[in-house]
Amino acid sequence: MIELNKIYNEDCLETMKRMESNSVDYCLTSPPYNISATSKGLEKYNDYSDDLSSDDYFTNQSTVIEQMLRITKKHIFYNIQMVSGNKLALHKLIGHFADKIKEVIIWNKGFGQPAICERVFNSAFEYIIILSNKDPGKRYFEDANFDRGTQSNLFKIKNKHFNSYSKEHDAVMPLDVPRYFIQNFGTVNEIWHDPYLGTGTTAIAAIKEKRDWIGSEISKEYCDIAQTRINIELNQMKLF
Repeated sequence: MIELNKIYNEDCLETMKRMESNSVDYCLTSPPYNISATSKGLEKYNDYSDDLSSDDYFTNQSTVIEQMLRITKKHIFYNIQMVSGNKLALHKLIGHFADKIKEVIIWNKGFGQPAICERVFNSAFEYIIILSNKDPGKRYFEDANFDRGTQSNLFKIKNKHFNSYSKEHDAVMPLDVPRYFIQNFGTVNEIWHDPYLGTGTTAIAAIKEKRDWIGSEISKEYCDIAQTRINIELNQMKLF
């Protein structure tokens, strides 16, 4: 039995295999980028070896996406940066799930960290790929909360510096990203699932916007940080 508003300290595939089909409204996540596969010394996770072969990374992420599509009624917001360790697998994933991709957003982070190697472009953008079970062949979102001409598929949100937990988690997502999607899609009390919860940013965004949430996180350290953040957020809400 999967409980709402709870972190599951385990591999996300273990959580999702216990979830019923169409049991959440949305998924929003940023998976490991497989950065350690070609950039040794840049390991970002203590409990996960982010250094799979291209084939293994493709297999892992295609399985995760298939499970997200199974459990999700509406849309999946899948944030990923192209790096050398995932480049081939990422573009294979885009082709493999082409019939489920409803929109692609380019997140312009405003600044690209200088590349480790010579003769490599600094990476100043990330993809936010929207996969959907609701008319994926059409770009129209019947559940969107915005009007014609008000939103762009080019984001200009600065990177992790807007999240105070970036020191604890090198790949942390700024709160503005999940909060934007939660504000602009669906209604209160719907369920948002994050298979890679990290330090809890999606859960915090869901709480602020009065949504229910479910999170999976393989790292005990990050689970503890996320739970602390969630407790602080809930206590602050009680004061007001």
